This record gives sequence, C-alpha cells and structure tokens, in this order.
Amino acid sequence: MGGPGSMIKLVCAVDLAEPERARLHDLSPALLIEYVEPAAVALLKDDEVEVLIAGNLPKSAPELRWLQSPTAGVEHLVGKIPPGVVLTNAKGVFAVPIAEYVMWSMLQAAQDAEARRHLQQARRWPEHEDAFLGRRLRGLTAVVAGYGSVGREVARLANAFGMRVIAVKARPEITEDDGFRVPGTGDPKGVIPERILGVDRLAEAAREADFLILAMPSTSRNRSLVGRDVLVALPAGAWVVNVGRGAVLDEAALVEALRDGRLGGAVLDVFAQEPLTQRSPLWELPNMIVTPHVSGADAVGRANLIELICINLRRYLAHEPLLNVVDIAREY
Repeated sequence: MGGPGSMIKLVCAVDLAEPERARLHDLSPALLIEYVEPAAVALLKDDEVEVLIAGNLPKSAPELRWLQSPTAGVEHLVGKIPPGVVLTNAKGVFAVPIAEYVMWSMLQAAQDAEARRHLQQARRWPEHEDAFLGRRLRGLTAVVAGYGSVGREVARLANAFGMRVIAVKARPEITEDDGFRVPGTGDPKGVIPERILGVDRLAEAAREADFLILAMPSTSRNRSLVGRDVLVALPAGAWVVNVGRGAVLDEAALVEALRDGRLGGAVLDVFAQEPLTQRSPLWELPNMIVTPHVSGADAVGRANLIELICINLRRYLAHEPLLNVVDIAREY
C-alpha cells in the first residue's frame, strides 16, 4: 500500500449493481475503482492496480498486492500467484444454498422421491403403500468429507434433523473456522461432529455413512481421493452427494458401484469435466441425480459476496489480516 494520502487503485471484474458499487465507493475516498468485464482481466496490463476482484490474473500488474476471488474454488490460480500477492477466496459466501441443496438431496433419497414421482406420472395409486414409505433422516449418519464453510453448514442442518455427523478434514486438529460466514450459520467452533477424522481415515468413516457428503476443494493431493476403496467401504444402500469439486471423486469407480446396485444412489452437482459430456454414463444411471453445478446459485449469494469484499477491503485499508486467505502450499 502507498503512503498517507495516496490512492489505492482497485479493479473489479465482478458484475455489480449500482447499490453494490456504491457500497464499495463509500468505503474510503482513497479508493480509485475501475470496473472491467471478467473476460478482459486476462488481457489487462495495468501498472497501478493494487487490488483486484476477479477470478483470474491480469497479464501484467506489477503493483498488485491482493487478489480477491469471487469463487471458493481457486485451484486454477494455485501455482500462478506472483510473490508478494495475497490470494483470498469466497469461502462461506455460498455455504447456505449449497448446504440446503445437500439437505434436498438427502431428503429426496430418504423419501424415495423418484419412485413416488413415477407413481404420479403414471396416475397410479399403489395397492401396497408400504413399498413407497420413506425413512427418517433422524438417526441416520452423514459423513461430511471436507469440513470448511459448506461442510459446517451441512453439519448444522443435519444436526437439526437429528442426524449423526462425522467430519473428515485434512487437518483434524484444527477444529475452529475463522473464515467468512453468514451470521448464525455453520459450526465455527467445530462442536457438532461426533468425531473429526483425518483424510487418511476416510474409508473408515465411510463404513458408518448413510450419506457420504463431499465438500472438498480440488488439490493435487486429493484428486480421485474418493475411489473404489472408499465406495466399497460404504454400507449397502448408502448415497454419495458431491458439491465440492468433481476431481475429488473417481467417476469411473462410482459408475461401477452404482451399476452393481449395492449403493442407494448419488447426487452430483460437480464433475471432473464440465459441462458433462452427452456420452457420460452418469446421465442415465439408476438412482442418479445430475445437476449442472448450480447448488451455490441463488440471488442472496451476491449480497454475501459484497459483504465479504467490503469486510476485506476495510481490513486491507486498516492493515489488518484478511479473511479467507488461501494457503498456497495447501492449495485452498
């Protein structure tokens, strides 16, 4: 940052409405804000920009000191951040809608929504209703792999339903979360899970899962982490829900497990390759729900993103630690 009285140039490549732009401008007269289209960032050459709100890096920005990503996943930026530049992500911004998507997934599975939908489409009242009874979530076990902002909000909601929660995370000794979160959500102290285990014990935890919830970032260490060994460890009838990153799940192993008929099913919102190709077997597998990476999309998410940006800008101007700083060595 410059000396007293100097201007700080901020380039924003996020599409903001006028009230949202006004919030940024009202933060400080020291901010000189310029708005660009997201596609223009890769071609941007600016010798003055100090703060950038964008999903990728500019072509040249020698004075850049802080990059705020509008997304939680930053695997495409890891290894490209210049020395002296702090990278922060949008962890926590989209946790609420994604966690609600997970609950929607588990409720659909528990209530056998697909079978009931077929009844409705056939305009048929069954002779034996017992075949279409659901089961309660209460008392079932959710293994949440990835205990960041999304995983913690999933745990909070699952706990409210009376579910048992087991968490799996890269550093199980760190139970607290000091990142951005919507007030009243999540599990900031890490007190909800019955146990918090390391990633090396994922298969062990999977043996107890009625639902295996994947909310993990994509890193070089966890690609295809959920493979055949983990899927085989799941009890018969268990479901897999992936809202983290597609690369974490071995899709070929999942296809095999679902075709065997031992698993209850899967709900996938993220995939190793997006868009999902038309030839992918995932489209037509039994007990498979495919959605096009939309679990975090809702109108409120933008308001949460602006709140995070404003909090971090205030901290930056005050020379205070930023929220959601990415550990480049750990890639998230």
